[in-house]
Amino acid sequence: MKSVYAMMLVTGLLPVLVLLQPASPHAAGDSTKGKPIYEKYCTACHGPQGKGDGPAGKMLKPPAADFTRDTSKKKSEANLREIAENGKPGTAMGPWKGQLSQTEMSDVIEYVMALRK
Repeated sequence: MKSVYAMMLVTGLLPVLVLLQPASPHAAGDSTKGKPIYEKYCTACHGPQGKGDGPAGKMLKPPAADFTRDTSKKKSEANLREIAENGKPGTAMGPWKGQLSQTEMSDVIEYVMALRK
């Protein structure tokens, strides 16, 4: 009998617990909205297709990241966000946190991930 009550308790609380889970700290972005942001702020270094061949990107030491290379494709969404928000020491990639809203950041990260495919 105790197991029946325990089962009822668990099945009754499970939906409530799921609803109480905190939302993801970063909502999924929209690559369609991210494209114009990328074009405005990222193309000069990373190029229109994300190959690191933008007019400024080719002159940088080290060169701008090529999002289509295997090494870049292995980076997680969280790692890309970390770099975009805080910059990458030893490179020309500066921090964008505070310059882009969280929504814009999510959108542009989603677009960069689409370029990797």
